[in-house]
Amino acid sequence: MKLVTPHDVLSAYAQAEIGSDVAVSSLGLNGFRDLIVAMADAGHRLPRPSQAETEAQVDSAIPLLLAVLDDGPSDA
Repeated sequence: MKLVTPHDVLSAYAQAEIGSDVAVSSLGLNGFRDLIVAMADAGHRLPRPSQAETEAQVDSAIPLLLAVLDDGPSDA
């Protein structure tokens, strides 16, 4: 993948093809905050996890949430 222009870098980051550290260094930015501003200025959305990754996170969280709800204080 060639990251020639800032648009290429921002598009690659928006599609989660590169990480924020690569995007920041490729664009010569001062940090993640500047990257977020550059993304907004260019009209790009922030990258999102894949559907499979989101489902895996939910599957991991549900048992923890159920344990808290089951062990919570009872007012009855």
